[in-house]
Amino acid sequence: MESEKVSGKLVNQSRTVMTEMIMPNDTNPMGNLMGGYLMRWMDIACAVCAARHCGSQVATASVDHISFHEPIKLGM
Repeated sequence: MESEKVSGKLVNQSRTVMTEMIMPNDTNPMGNLMGGYLMRWMDIACAVCAARHCGSQVATASVDHISFHEPIKLGM
């Protein structure tokens, strides 16, 4: 049996870092980032990372659960 060479990418080769400044239009009346905005940004970063990793278009099929433990303040 001939051994097959597995080619693929390391996780580090697909790493994605995304930075967003929390602006007043991103916050609720208490000055905290709205959860839906954070979820949107997470989805974008995850899509970029997944597309880099597999070299193809990707889509989020579902999200089972997200818990917000502490607020993200305006300007952070």
